[in-house]
Amino acid sequence: MLSSPTVIYGLVFAAVLLLVASLLRLVFSSRRSAADVKNRLEALKLDHGAEAAYTNLLLRRGINRGADDADFIAKLRRYYSQSGLELPVTRRVIILTLLWIVGYVVGVAVLKLVPFLAMPFAFVFMVTLASLAVYRLRARRIAKFTSQLAPGIDIIVRSLNAGHPLNAAISLLAREMSDPIGSEFGILSDQMTFGSDLDQAMLNMIDRVGAPELNLLAITVSVQRGTGGNLSEILENLAQMIRDRMMIKAKIRAISAEGRFTAWVMMLFPFVLFTMIRTLVPTYFDEVWESGYGEIIVTGCLMFMLFGFLIVRKLVNFDF
Repeated sequence: MLSSPTVIYGLVFAAVLLLVASLLRLVFSSRRSAADVKNRLEALKLDHGAEAAYTNLLLRRGINRGADDADFIAKLRRYYSQSGLELPVTRRVIILTLLWIVGYVVGVAVLKLVPFLAMPFAFVFMVTLASLAVYRLRARRIAKFTSQLAPGIDIIVRSLNAGHPLNAAISLLAREMSDPIGSEFGILSDQMTFGSDLDQAMLNMIDRVGAPELNLLAITVSVQRGTGGNLSEILENLAQMIRDRMMIKAKIRAISAEGRFTAWVMMLFPFVLFTMIRTLVPTYFDEVWESGYGEIIVTGCLMFMLFGFLIVRKLVNFDF
């Protein structure tokens, strides 16, 4: 019974499922919900002081870029920091190792690859899944930051109307708003406290966050500091423009939902079809595997499917 291919595939599937579940718990257990964390930076200040809190938070986010880093490495670190992950190096190595093991098992047990080909396949599998996870977390964090930006600007406007200086208004936003905007503006406030110029501190925050709407805020503050004007009124108009921009994004996503759904159907349908044929006629693909070219054919098909999926996604994702 245990030698049956169906049982073996089932056990492999269960093992992979358990590994992925453990991996997800390992990744997300370190992330606390925003409801429990009002401002992580303020909590660190109570124990270590503002400067130590600022340095500690940047190190945990992987933003400690050295001057000798190559441009590509610096971009990778910046991209990773924008995801908001605070995993130590040991945990990152463990997660990548687990992904490599899962990829190797999939290559050997499912795709029937020889160990010589399964090892590079496992590496590609590891890099792809890790990149997708970081991309997803980064996109979700940027979307949450963008949704908090307009209410955060309203807090600054009310503080300015009450007679507070801009530094105090930014500090108020950091205390009142939850993560991620609370911590980011807390870092901004600390940089200004340590003597950094507001324009440079805003540019640093743009690198840490990666939200396009943050560029509008930085440009607005920079132009107002150079030309003068009613800052509270300018920021109020900016907050309304950001809300209108988010509404337009939501409308575009609603209009393009059919195309994005079609892309996923086109991507998943071959796997569903393969499973159906394999279930109804288990020996249907035996000639392909026995020909000796099965691994090459499957790899080529997967690559073309991936390219097609990326092209379709590019067609239904609009820049706005």
